[in-house]
Amino acid sequence: MLSYANGKFISTDELSLPVQKDLIGTFRGFRIFTACRTLPNGKIFRFEDHINRLFSSAKVIHMELPHNKNELKEIVREVITKNNKDNGELLLEIMYSGGKAASNGIAPVGETILYILVLPLNLPPEEWYQQGIKLASFPYQRQWPEIKFLNYVGAVIAHQTVVKKYGADEVLFLSPDEKNIVLEGTTFNFFVIKNGVVFTHALDGKILPGITRKVVLELAYKEGVEVKEINFSLNELAEMDEAFITSSTRNIVPVIRVDNIIIGNGKPGGLTLKLARIFKKYQINY
Repeated sequence: MLSYANGKFISTDELSLPVQKDLIGTFRGFRIFTACRTLPNGKIFRFEDHINRLFSSAKVIHMELPHNKNELKEIVREVITKNNKDNGELLLEIMYSGGKAASNGIAPVGETILYILVLPLNLPPEEWYQQGIKLASFPYQRQWPEIKFLNYVGAVIAHQTVVKKYGADEVLFLSPDEKNIVLEGTTFNFFVIKNGVVFTHALDGKILPGITRKVVLELAYKEGVEVKEINFSLNELAEMDEAFITSSTRNIVPVIRVDNIIIGNGKPGGLTLKLARIFKKYQINY
């Protein structure tokens, strides 16, 4: 597979980041990205949404990009063309990194660097969708939660601690205070269902506006499923009938347990599975 680095195509296996030329990215963590996937028909799923979010993220942190939206889309399409259909469905990690540093070692100078990492799309095991997954909670608020920064230290620590403690598959972040408000996951948004109503955390600047989250809300409204974007706590999960996560590489995955809290009857719920089928049909016809 071929990836892209600052104007050049290079084998994904050989892709590396130049520390000195990208000091603001490699040492200061000034990087944003979006992770999107191709479908069997070669299209990038919700490509426009991914591009818009990436540029919105850049605006929030005052990062100057060397391309406009159309220029970036053309580069990404060329990347896909060079990775022909024999490679199957692809995961594209589109990243802008800070570039060179001024003499103070902090201020960026020169252009931001574009990298597009191309990988095979690896979907979760089928039993996740049939049996559901287990989450472990972890008090953590991401920096600038409304954008996709390349800072996953909270997720790494959580996987080294609470995931092992509870024998979980993934991590659910809670507000780092006594309220224990459910925020989002390490790389996903989180939903619960009670009496046929779908609940998820509001876009109040404390979670990432996930692309799959957006699609699920659109499809739910279209199907007449009531959705409420409100906050709820960890303790309230014991009262919920169903739960699920959403992400670009997972679609909709049922959740059957958080810590020691069993969700509903401990099996994937009916409405969750219905939404998953609707989502899959939408994706097939996209």
